[in-house]
Amino acid sequence: MNADDDDRPGERFTVSIGLHEDFIVARAAGELDYTSAGLLHQQLKDAWAMQPGGLVVDMGGLTFCDSRGVGVLVLLLRQSREQHSPLILSAIPPRLERILTITGLRTAFQVEASVEEAIQVVQAAPKPAATPQQPSEAEPG
Repeated sequence: MNADDDDRPGERFTVSIGLHEDFIVARAAGELDYTSAGLLHQQLKDAWAMQPGGLVVDMGGLTFCDSRGVGVLVLLLRQSREQHSPLILSAIPPRLERILTITGLRTAFQVEASVEEAIQVVQAAPKPAATPQQPSEAEPG
């Protein structure tokens, strides 16, 4: 479904995803609302399947975000915690920052002023310890 299918003026939502070293940078632009939240969720859920070292979501291109969009961000935060992989929001628009503050969610998210700063944070973050695997063969003695 296209965000332009209704009669409201607005910008079509787009999300682009790229791999930067061992983490993902996603850039969201346009209106993140009930018509586009599912797209963002699916794209980033698929990206998490690659088990990246972290996820940076550049929100500088957003022109609008409703409760469905905020809900997707909360789902992503939960997933990042389950995977022990950082989620960093960057360049969030003032209106979205206000929504996150009013709802008490602002402190739950790590937010950086720019994508570049978010990338530096991910690069500096300690990598999670590898999970122990079942021994496949006995070591030679």
